[in-house]
Amino acid sequence: MKIDVNLHHYRLDYIKPDFTFVMMKKCIILFLSLCMFLPLLSAQTNDIDLEGVFTGKYRLDDLRNLSWRPQYQQYSYLNEHDLLLVDAAAGTERVLLSLEQLKTISGKTDLKRIPAFQWVTPHELFFPSLQIILVQQDSSWDIVSGLPKHAIDQSLAKRLFVTKEEQGQVFVQSEKNGYEKILLCTDTGKYIVFGETVHRSEWGIDEGQYISPNANFIAFYRMDEGEVEAYPLVNINTPMATVEPMKYPMAGKTSHRVTVGIFDVNEAVSSGKPAFHYVKTDIEDGEFLTNVTFSPDEKRLYITHLNRAQNHAKLIEYDVASGNKVKILIEEHDDRYVEPDTRMMFLKNGNFIWQSDRDGWNHLYLYDKNGKLLKQITSGNWEVIKTLVLDQKEETLFFITNKDMPTDRYVYAVNLKNGSLRNLTPEPGTHSPRFSDDGAYFIDYFQSLTVPRKISLNSSDGKRKQQLLESRNPYEDCRLGESSIFSIRNNSRDELYCRLILPPNFDSAKSYPCLIYVYGGPHSQMVTNTFMSGGAFLYYLSQQDYVIFTLDNRGTAYRGAEFEKCIHRCLGVLEMEDQLCGVDYLKRLPYIDSTRLGLDGWSYGGFLILSLLSTYPDVFKAASCGGPVVDWRKYEVMYGERYMDTPEENPEGYAQADILPKVKNIRSHLLVMHGAQDHTVVWQHSLQLLQQAVEEGVELDYFVYPAHDHNVRGIERVHLWKKLEKFHRMYLK
Repeated sequence: MKIDVNLHHYRLDYIKPDFTFVMMKKCIILFLSLCMFLPLLSAQTNDIDLEGVFTGKYRLDDLRNLSWRPQYQQYSYLNEHDLLLVDAAAGTERVLLSLEQLKTISGKTDLKRIPAFQWVTPHELFFPSLQIILVQQDSSWDIVSGLPKHAIDQSLAKRLFVTKEEQGQVFVQSEKNGYEKILLCTDTGKYIVFGETVHRSEWGIDEGQYISPNANFIAFYRMDEGEVEAYPLVNINTPMATVEPMKYPMAGKTSHRVTVGIFDVNEAVSSGKPAFHYVKTDIEDGEFLTNVTFSPDEKRLYITHLNRAQNHAKLIEYDVASGNKVKILIEEHDDRYVEPDTRMMFLKNGNFIWQSDRDGWNHLYLYDKNGKLLKQITSGNWEVIKTLVLDQKEETLFFITNKDMPTDRYVYAVNLKNGSLRNLTPEPGTHSPRFSDDGAYFIDYFQSLTVPRKISLNSSDGKRKQQLLESRNPYEDCRLGESSIFSIRNNSRDELYCRLILPPNFDSAKSYPCLIYVYGGPHSQMVTNTFMSGGAFLYYLSQQDYVIFTLDNRGTAYRGAEFEKCIHRCLGVLEMEDQLCGVDYLKRLPYIDSTRLGLDGWSYGGFLILSLLSTYPDVFKAASCGGPVVDWRKYEVMYGERYMDTPEENPEGYAQADILPKVKNIRSHLLVMHGAQDHTVVWQHSLQLLQQAVEEGVELDYFVYPAHDHNVRGIERVHLWKKLEKFHRMYLK
């Protein structure tokens, strides 16, 4: 780096240049040069502080609690002392609520700043930590306190809550009866589950209850696990270790049974006792029930049924009052599998928008209320990733897509009449929008490989964009290597996207070990145009003079149905083929030492790593993996059978993917880790791997995290990171 020092403004030239002066001048020049150069030396000289990742050291700058006011073109955010409200069109800003006001109203005089809140209505604010709602009356505020705690679902505007007690009982509490508890459902039993997700949270299920639009009904899941085999988990924190079994339906085994009930809020409140009935679903229509949705008028309930084979889906309409089946609106078939992950989006006239990958890519379709297809709204070799909002005239739908680049996310608008498209956020990177209710404005959170965060206010017509915040780079004092995203071709000429992170002070004349981070499973995308893409730990490892490489193989998401579904019934085969294409690419780079290639990954990535080591034993010098699937016959029904069918239907596929018979082939240095409380990939997988290694005389390192579930979360993840660093330093450095 060249540093030019200009001293003319010090006016030192008028003094006679004797020896003392010359030496003094040289010292001054040296001192000033050091003053200018030292900040450059101190900047970007630090390694990432792994503990600091979890303690907020690298937190991005933000506008705290930035959110839209319902029904208004106004957004709010918090500074140190005030809740501010900004008019998006005019740009004017005012204080809506001050810290001193909140202290006085709530009686919480020790508050240091306004806590997080959420809008309930245009004139009501809910503060979860205070368990109060503030209601605005002209320029003053009234308080609603005594709200129920432990809410698992809520309709705040209607003051309706679903709460769960420690004993597992689920209650409904409404303002209409003074929040008196009413049991959601009396149809309970030892292995009956309420208030939780079902089907192991597949197909977009992340709720246990669904409150209707006007909060007059609550649809709820009831899951009966009585016939599901119990799997033992060991609690070591009791004086004598105890077994605490969980219900775990393995592939080919008996699964749980799920039904949907409807709780009548008004009847229950007036009678003071539970009032519910069940939707009359038929297992012949499909035993997996997902995408539960009320019609806007609350007269109909819609459920997507999926059969056990997951190749036939039915969207079925039910009558809310009786629970009777009305009709089948949509049926979808796929020779491999169907994944109904999204709910219907209703228009005011009763028509609805439906997402499907039936043409090979996830796109939008318009149906009338009777299930007649009116048109395909979007099309092309790209994916609709998430629908956002309709404008007030219901002419334009806004959505997130990767249309312009598979690793990026853009906000698009589509005209529902003619299908014309507009890209509202053309800057390459990842855009995460928050729209006003009418769709006229959106706040865009933007990031990319080189941009930590930019927040901007945008009009949906594309005529206005105002930057609200640009975050400093919280890693600016850390020495970071160059990160790049690019693509290579596999043997079938598919484009595979890759990420390469080079060490700081990279020297192309040197030879570096390379660590390949692997996941590679369905519903995943590791290579994304995001800041610190791949996570801080990969950049930390690059600081230890590794080249870090990641590749999204076939089977991963957002590249079309064929790209993702081609792995069906033969997990591991095409994924390994693509990962080896990445290895071939690395071997052609002059600065990669091909004798020092390493692997790291977890879960599906652990399965792929063990597959690679046992199938291609001479390629990799060292590998680490955690929570690996070793035998798909011991994985759960919903995920495992979607991609492999049952063991009886696909014995060849299960046998090919089984790691145990191939353990004897492993010659690389190997570290295996597992959480003893793993509810996803049960501990038995790696224990059987360990036993097989003993029998085959294969040496490997093994470490258990006794209190952790699937993967290691929180600050204790630093322990995992340091263990990985030490292991790979031993064998790759």
